[in-house]
Amino acid sequence: MSSAPDGGPDKEPPGRERWAVDLAADVRKTRGEVHALRNTVVDLASTVSEWGPHLEDTQRDVAELRGQVDELLESPEIKNAPVDWFKLPAEDAEREWPKLAEFVHEVLGGWYEVTREQLPDCWALHRPAFLQVAWLRTSHIEAYLERSHPAQAAEFNVRWLDAALEKIKRAIPDSRCRALAGRPGEHLVDRLAAQQRRDPVSPPVPAATSASPYPNPYAQGGGQHPAQLAAQAQPAAGSAAGGDPTRAAGNEVIRWEYWGDYFHEAMRADLAWRREREAQQANAEQAADQGGEKAP
Repeated sequence: MSSAPDGGPDKEPPGRERWAVDLAADVRKTRGEVHALRNTVVDLASTVSEWGPHLEDTQRDVAELRGQVDELLESPEIKNAPVDWFKLPAEDAEREWPKLAEFVHEVLGGWYEVTREQLPDCWALHRPAFLQVAWLRTSHIEAYLERSHPAQAAEFNVRWLDAALEKIKRAIPDSRCRALAGRPGEHLVDRLAAQQRRDPVSPPVPAATSASPYPNPYAQGGGQHPAQLAAQAQPAAGSAAGGDPTRAAGNEVIRWEYWGDYFHEAMRADLAWRREREAQQANAEQAADQGGEKAP
């Protein structure tokens, strides 16, 4: 037996025994780490099972989005580009006006049964209202494209249509324009009444706007205005009996024979204004070119 330096027995275990002690300590440590890892795996499995359905929905949405992106990459051309009415050339506007009329007649009138109160007969003569109708057409086309998500159609039906009609109502209050039973309604009633008071013999004509850098092309002073026809017609049935013919007419579904004349007037004025604008731009460019040639 070996001895310690002080002469007593040596208490340190031999080399093999010391190795066994260290190994046992390592095994105990590893066992604790394995137990902790097992608890972590159990917690992770519980979390995965809880979030599994959400992950499946996310993967499905990502796959659908990837398909839409691939389709857009394959067809870079936009199928329903919005009409830029602000800068539209006269030649293009001449093609777009009939499309807008077809949308109002077939979709807003034929399918949605929009009333004359919601969309007054003279809507085309009011630029803010005209723009709302134009954007409605763009939104409707976009909502029903083959690649469109069903939510876009829902958005149009429960949001955009009502919002646009509400803006039109604010742009054309009843005090200015109103429906008349059996014939086109009155446009700019306040101006018509004022002129009628001044000259009760002549049929009223809407007053033209003053000159401005950006004139309103829909204020026309010549020709027989549809409102003149309305003013010359006989009073609607029921007015003498104390009824409200204006409200009854406002509940009618929009019809081409009511708003068509106003539409044609607005279209003619708009195209004339655009052609005049293009002629002025061409003259200005020509003058600039001539000035550049004369410069040293």
